[in-house]
Amino acid sequence: MENKKETDARNNSVESASDSGPHLEHGIIKVRKHPKWFMMLQFFLCILVPTLFLAIYITEHNRSLHAAKSEITSWRLDTSTNYTMDLNYWKKQTTSEDRHYYFNISTVVEAAPDGIVRNLTVINGQYPGPLVEANAGDTLYIHVQNQMQDDPTTIHCHGLLFNQGQSFNDGAAYINQCPIPPNGGKYTYEIKLDENQWGTYWYHSHYGAQYADGVFGPLVIHSAKERALIDDYDEDIVIMVNDYYHDMANDYLPEYLGPDNENTEPTPDDGLIEGTNKFDYDSATYVVPNGDSRNVTYVNSTLPVINLDKEKKYRFRLINAGFFAPINFGIDKHVLEIIEADGTNTEKATMDSIDMSVGQRYSFFLQKPDEELSHYWMRARFDTFCFAEDNSNLNPEIDAIVTYEKNSNVDPATESWPYNGGDVQCRDLNQTLLKSLDQKVPLVSNGSTKPDVIIELDVSFLIGAYQLDRGYLNDMTYTALKNSSTMYELAFNAENNPIRVLGDSSLQTKNDGQYLLNFDKRGQIVDLVLNNYDDGAHPFHMHGHKFWVLTVGDKGYFKEEYYDPNVGKMNFDNAIARDVVGISGFGYAVLRFVVDNPGVWPFHCHIGWHIESGLMMQINELQSEYSNWSTYPQSWADLCRAIE
Repeated sequence: MENKKETDARNNSVESASDSGPHLEHGIIKVRKHPKWFMMLQFFLCILVPTLFLAIYITEHNRSLHAAKSEITSWRLDTSTNYTMDLNYWKKQTTSEDRHYYFNISTVVEAAPDGIVRNLTVINGQYPGPLVEANAGDTLYIHVQNQMQDDPTTIHCHGLLFNQGQSFNDGAAYINQCPIPPNGGKYTYEIKLDENQWGTYWYHSHYGAQYADGVFGPLVIHSAKERALIDDYDEDIVIMVNDYYHDMANDYLPEYLGPDNENTEPTPDDGLIEGTNKFDYDSATYVVPNGDSRNVTYVNSTLPVINLDKEKKYRFRLINAGFFAPINFGIDKHVLEIIEADGTNTEKATMDSIDMSVGQRYSFFLQKPDEELSHYWMRARFDTFCFAEDNSNLNPEIDAIVTYEKNSNVDPATESWPYNGGDVQCRDLNQTLLKSLDQKVPLVSNGSTKPDVIIELDVSFLIGAYQLDRGYLNDMTYTALKNSSTMYELAFNAENNPIRVLGDSSLQTKNDGQYLLNFDKRGQIVDLVLNNYDDGAHPFHMHGHKFWVLTVGDKGYFKEEYYDPNVGKMNFDNAIARDVVGISGFGYAVLRFVVDNPGVWPFHCHIGWHIESGLMMQINELQSEYSNWSTYPQSWADLCRAIE
């Protein structure tokens, strides 16, 4: 039962309420009348003021959301426009021009290419890097300003020959140049492009593991000479694929390079096409990289969409800009007609899909299927057999949508080509399927299939002092000079340096972590015979040259009898000339090049982790020529003198 105080209190409350509003009397609602001014004041206080505050809140909230969205998306490069080229413009260019590009390199906080928020190192505040274009014969200027607070940087234009007496601008840190210092350091790469070099290339930082964090982008050289060799086409589009990590690359290095790690490379968390993907995030199962305790932030991201016109003929320029992982690439129900590999035009070769090692590029014409659907899947699939450890975050298939119906959000429903997770030997594309279109393998003057010089290079990973596992070519692992670059020392101190003095006639020199092959005779033909004693595959890249891939073996080791053309093991006619080739575990390859480009050229595995582990050497080419050049920019020399 209620006590009297509670009853009186409730009655008083009812009376108070009834005095100021409607009340019930004998089942009829009666309304007490108030003056008009009182009603207007009540309306203002009860309705207008809350509405006003709500409007202010919504406006501010939307402004905050817009600001947050801008902060999240302003770093994203619009690859749908930036990676599509204006063919008419380049066709109209008939004279050599100066092409200027400006790169401001900085760190962007809280970007999310696939939805997982992390920091990136970027060019001009955006990810991925912008397309660089020029015509053969142009002079390319890349003006770099390093706005990072702590890290030096460089830019290497991967695949460019630098054969106009400018090998010092190749961009390999501590080899061709000293790095550009942080906090506003500047350097301009001036690159005179060969009139006979064209095709698909890319650029990236060649300092540490930096390009894994975003300092990379496509580079295309147009040419009327190339257009005369291939079929005409309507549109030209770059497709860039890369593996992707959810943490800064340097955070993985201590464990990877530390003791008791037998070359167990970090497996990627994801992959991107055109710099984007939609990661399938589940907070219950997601594994934070490096055992970090940081909170993971996920924002919405989208799959890339490639809009096509079914009436047009497309040239796609495909780049594997990854740090580690090979891929298998294709588009459902389409045929890829290969016309270029690493800047070399090829005889046409049709394929359903392409196997690609890191650093490689292919151009293909897209052949549409007979059945006309409006949407198809573009797929880039990682070869999981190439990974030393599992990563539960990773979906080994990266997808994009190819649509012939613009502005559609419908997911494709097409069937893919068969794929079983990859190749157990982690093999590159069969190089015998590729034939150079307008180039022949160079032979010595007497027509012999043997070269002037044969160098055998044994590839291995060995555990040495302090239980550290490092990459070796023969018995040498590369370590960078601490306060100079190899080319600076060999050019400016040719007779007095710890690496190789000019008068030394040794074909091979090994000093201070610097393994050099020394070629001083212009026009020599050299074969590098690589025997891979490691169980992992290695995509080898040569700076300053294209090499002819005479043969690649999946297993076993090269035998000299293979030089006999009757054995049929090597192509001495129209083998593909390129700058990256993959060699599978316990396999071999023979690569031929001509000594004709003065400079110091890195030769290394292009897996970023392996570069950091020392799987690199240098080709010291025509030192007697480049040590006498008077064309070194003062700004280039100053980069080394600043750290002496």
